[in-house]
Amino acid sequence: MPSGFQRLGSGSPLHKTVQEEIRHYIIRQGLRPGQPLKPEAELARLFGVSRNSVREAVKALESIGVLETRRGSGVFVKDFSFAPLLDNLPYGLMQGRRALSELLALRKTLESAMIGDAMRALTPASETALREVLAAMRQRAEAGLGFEDQDREFHRQLFADLGNEMLLQLFDLFWVAYHRAAPAAPHRHPAEIHRSHALILQAVLSGDPDRGREAIRQHYVGIEERIGESAP
Repeated sequence: MPSGFQRLGSGSPLHKTVQEEIRHYIIRQGLRPGQPLKPEAELARLFGVSRNSVREAVKALESIGVLETRRGSGVFVKDFSFAPLLDNLPYGLMQGRRALSELLALRKTLESAMIGDAMRALTPASETALREVLAAMRQRAEAGLGFEDQDREFHRQLFADLGNEMLLQLFDLFWVAYHRAAPAAPHRHPAEIHRSHALILQAVLSGDPDRGREAIRQHYVGIEERIGESAP
């Protein structure tokens, strides 16, 4: 057996122990996203367990986005993504006023903390993109239509120039999670939502980080008040 590996014994459920061993193996071997894992039979010999235990562990790691199986090619390390976290959020976190309030608090805190850096990094191309998204919001608001896609894109574009893909994924995770739970809260009029985003863009373009943070705060205060209206 190669140095650094020990046969797995009893203790926690075997498939969970194998999951952890596969994680450690990926780190020890320095495997990067897109690189293949050893074949199932070889991993079974390496860890001193059955192929079925390895198979169960691989399926579990696939479900949380660590690995991916490519038919006819094998098992590969997967690019990092928050998507599996969203898919596996406990059902109770997606329901009710408390869940909405907690999700909003997380979004508000992160966006408020990062808006100053985002303002400094904002490029002319992103400013143009934000203006275009805002114009699309206005057009749909005037027609009495919602604009969830544009709302989502506005918040993504606002922080895109930071070049932090993990941060963008996290913001998007909170956005999607909130909108999955949002039917529990009263809806705001599209014109009100558009106006709130317009104030954010004005603050961002002012170059004043304090004004930017206050605009973000006010944006979420309005949503929080709506959620409060849904309290029993």
